[in-house]
Amino acid sequence: MGKRRVTLITAVWKRHDLTDLVLNRFRNIKAELADMINLELIAVGSEDAKSQQLCENHGFAYVEHDNMPLNRKYNAASRLAQESNPDAVYRIDSDDWITSDAITNSLTKIDEGYLAVGLLDLYFLDLPSFRLGRWPGYGFFNNTKRMWAWRNRGKTVGVGRCFSRELMDELGWEIWDQEQELSKWLDTNCDERLKERGHKIKGFTMQQLQTFAMDIKGGGENITTQTFSNLRIKWVKDAKSELYQHFPKEEVDSLIQLSQSIN
Repeated sequence: MGKRRVTLITAVWKRHDLTDLVLNRFRNIKAELADMINLELIAVGSEDAKSQQLCENHGFAYVEHDNMPLNRKYNAASRLAQESNPDAVYRIDSDDWITSDAITNSLTKIDEGYLAVGLLDLYFLDLPSFRLGRWPGYGFFNNTKRMWAWRNRGKTVGVGRCFSRELMDELGWEIWDQEQELSKWLDTNCDERLKERGHKIKGFTMQQLQTFAMDIKGGGENITTQTFSNLRIKWVKDAKSELYQHFPKEEVDSLIQLSQSIN
């Protein structure tokens, strides 16, 4: 058997400095996995030459689409993924960092028979303050809005969802409902689309997938004291030391510099 093929899809919009660091992380993952997996990189953007150049500079195939509705924008990347004939599609946003183990171990779970794999927990990085904390995920005790948390128990987070080729074929290579016009709630729309077909994303913890996943907040959008107020996050004492354990020093240093530049 030759090398496995996985296609990573993401979407970009403004926040150019942060996006540059995130796309660089994905490019480095591609290099890290080169001996085992052929990782194809696809990005959809909405700022013409500005976003195209940013993405292509990091080795991404690029497709242009209106930023809204977001589901149709992301589906443009999802459909393009079919051309690379992958064994699986890995969906992640352009403000998320993961380690390469997230992809290799998600693919292992796909090989075990799961049609889709996701994470149950993740870290949040508040970029302006450079605070890092782990959120245990959807669950009754992990959120202040208890009934909302109870209804969403067992749901996977949006950071890093892996879809098998079999499932992508069933979805017509559109992970989201193309008929709707969505500006948010893409994860819920995806979940509902799978549920209609009798499927559900199988969730695993970061520990189970032996990875570190992080959603970076504050790279251009407004962050208030309410941003994390509903989530019961366990904040890390030393964010820099924690990140240095999981990511290359030069990447973490660049993230620190970005944090300092926006303060």
